[in-house]
Amino acid sequence: MKRLFEKIMNWIRPKKNLSANSSAMTVQLLQTLAMTKEEEYSCDDVHNLIDEYVEMKRRGEDVEKLMPLVKYHLDMCRGCFDEYEALLAALEFEETI
Repeated sequence: MKRLFEKIMNWIRPKKNLSANSSAMTVQLLQTLAMTKEEEYSCDDVHNLIDEYVEMKRRGEDVEKLMPLVKYHLDMCRGCFDEYEALLAALEFEETI
């Protein structure tokens, strides 16, 4: 996979007719593709587990070890990570009331 990524990157870089924004988006897409694993969770999978993940995190459990696919998805997906942070913040705020 890394070799394929390097070949594509070398093909893209010399192209002068690509706009900077288009080229940056392509690079970001290829970097994400290079980090793809064989087994991953979708956003729907993570949405179904996010409350359990947050509760485990709040209890101080090692969520990276117990739910590594959720952790990996949150590291890769900004939308799901934002939802995770919002839920965590809401629960922490609720404790202060």
